[in-house]
Amino acid sequence: MTPMISTLRLRPFDLHDIEAFTEAVNDSLDTLLPWMSWAHQDYQPHEAESWIRFTHLQRALKEAEEFAIVDAENRLLGGAGFRFAKKPGEFCALGYWVRRDAQCQGVATQAVKLLLDFGFARPDVQTIELLAVENNYASRRVAEKSGGRFIDYRYGVIILDSGPVNAAIYHFQRPCLQ
Repeated sequence: MTPMISTLRLRPFDLHDIEAFTEAVNDSLDTLLPWMSWAHQDYQPHEAESWIRFTHLQRALKEAEEFAIVDAENRLLGGAGFRFAKKPGEFCALGYWVRRDAQCQGVATQAVKLLLDFGFARPDVQTIELLAVENNYASRRVAEKSGGRFIDYRYGVIILDSGPVNAAIYHFQRPCLQ
């Protein structure tokens, strides 16, 4: 049985993460390439820097919060993001990726829990959505283990390099106070 990574936290990306982010992407291509259209062979530090600077802009515009998933030693284990609804009737959404050598250790499930806590700390957020490619069974398991309720499939809301695909839609509802 693979050990669980017991202590992790989410923190904003900073420019000191460029090297670790680049390394994590390049070391994880076999598990990122099927699902993440931004990942590619020979991912470069300037691309990581551009992404990190973009996350700062998203935060300043209050469009999204993107976080580094780090362990107790501040080792970058992946990324986790929360997108705010832009207009009434839209849902906030979350997403994540985990570096290959930290997969199957509970990292994604813990990161989703932290993202849900972050999202539901906002009183206006009632429902948070998670989209996973239909045959990305690992991400779908994380959604289900985290308490997500499967809603339906929708074609075309996720577009991979190969084109539009079916997405499994999961919803998380604000916990009721007892």
